[in-house]
Amino acid sequence: MSNFAKSSAIALVGILLTLACYFAPYNQHTHWVQWSLWGFFCGFLLPLSVAIATGLPIKDLGLTIGDWKFGAASVLLGLAVMFGFGTWASLQPDFQDYYLTIALQHKSSPVSFWLSLLFYMVGWEFLFRGFLLFGLAGKPTKAELLPRTPKVWSAVGFSTLLFGLSHWGKPLPELAGSFIAGAILCLIAWRTHSCLAPILLHTLVFGMFALMVQFRIGV
Repeated sequence: MSNFAKSSAIALVGILLTLACYFAPYNQHTHWVQWSLWGFFCGFLLPLSVAIATGLPIKDLGLTIGDWKFGAASVLLGLAVMFGFGTWASLQPDFQDYYLTIALQHKSSPVSFWLSLLFYMVGWEFLFRGFLLFGLAGKPTKAELLPRTPKVWSAVGFSTLLFGLSHWGKPLPELAGSFIAGAILCLIAWRTHSCLAPILLHTLVFGMFALMVQFRIGV
C-alpha cells in the first residue's frame, strides 16, 4: 500500500470512528458505563485492529511510556491551567446543566466512574493522539515540542479538527477551547512519543470538571 493510500485509509477510518463515538448508541448522561466502554471500543480496539491489519507498527502509535518526565510536567501544568478554567466554568448555568448528571454518576459510584472514564479516555486519546497523529505523521525521530515538517502539522491539524468538532453540543467555551486543547495534546504526545500524558491529563480534567460541578451545586 502506498503512503498516500495508507494515509487516506487512516483519515477515513478516523472520520468514521469519530462519528461512531459522537453518535454512540448510549447516552453518557443515562448510561455512563456503556457509553464509556463504547468509546473504548471505537477509539482503541477498532483503530488498533485497523493498524494491525494495515501493517502499522503498534509501538510507533504512541503506546509507550515515552518521555515520562516531560509528560508528568505537562499533566501538572495542564491541571493547574484547567483548574482555573473549571473554577470559572463551574459557575456557568450551561456548564452545570451539562455536567450535573455526570457528577451524579460520580456521586453514586466513584470507583466505577473513574474506571469507566479511564477506559473511555484511553480510547479517545489513542484515536486522536495515537492512531491519527502518529499514523498520519509517522514516528518522531527526535524530541521536539514544535514539529518542523508540514506533514506533522497536517496530522496535528486534522486530528485537532475532528477532536474539536466531536465536542459539538457541549457548552460554548468548552467547544471553542477543545480546538486549542486538541492541538496542545497532540504536541504533548509528539514531544513525549506517547499517548500516556494526554490520557492522564484528559481523564483528570474531565473528572475534575464533574467534581467541581458536584461541589458547586451541592449534590
